[in-house]
Amino acid sequence: MVRLKNRYLLLDILYPDPTTWPASTQSTKNNPKSAQLAIHSPTSDALTPGLLAKMVREEVAELYGDWGVGKLGGASATGLNVKYLSPATSTAILRCPRSSFRIVWSALTYMSHVPEPGAAAQKRPNGGRERPCVFRVLRVSGTMKKAEEEAIRRARREIVRIRGVEEKGVLGDLISGAEDVKGQVDRPVPVTKDIMDDSEDEDMDDD
Repeated sequence: MVRLKNRYLLLDILYPDPTTWPASTQSTKNNPKSAQLAIHSPTSDALTPGLLAKMVREEVAELYGDWGVGKLGGASATGLNVKYLSPATSTAILRCPRSSFRIVWSALTYMSHVPEPGAAAQKRPNGGRERPCVFRVLRVSGTMKKAEEEAIRRARREIVRIRGVEEKGVLGDLISGAEDVKGQVDRPVPVTKDIMDDSEDEDMDDD
């Protein structure tokens, strides 16, 4: 029996454009904590798993034509599925065939908008019904479990970072400056691990 090999893409939806931030953060753009929260602000419930999958398929068709659609499983593109989508955290996990995950990745790179309800869209300067955003792929894994673990780890790290900015004061700046000189700063170590996870599958290379 042939085992179909898939890849799971953990992605984050970011909003770096200040004009798309909630009204509560417009007056505090210079506050690092508010800016961090605004960039990672929730996504509208108008973005559903089915709609996200459709958006990716359409982008693949626009970039790669019939060949790209065929790599995803044909006209129905059954090989592409959204296994998890959280509008509250703007996080999603996509499943696609192993041989075409780079096609999906490139399509996500070119996607720049998510739907927005009409009431919220009318408040924006351009009055459009789409909210500008950036789709960032955080991890490519061979199993759903590894993608979920990475999502939890990153969420915890963001919470620690936000709390650190909130609790940091003038004295904290002085202390951290002194610790920087000694090289003993107590903060999360930057992760240098490759974005692609090859621990689960030893056959990450193309066949």
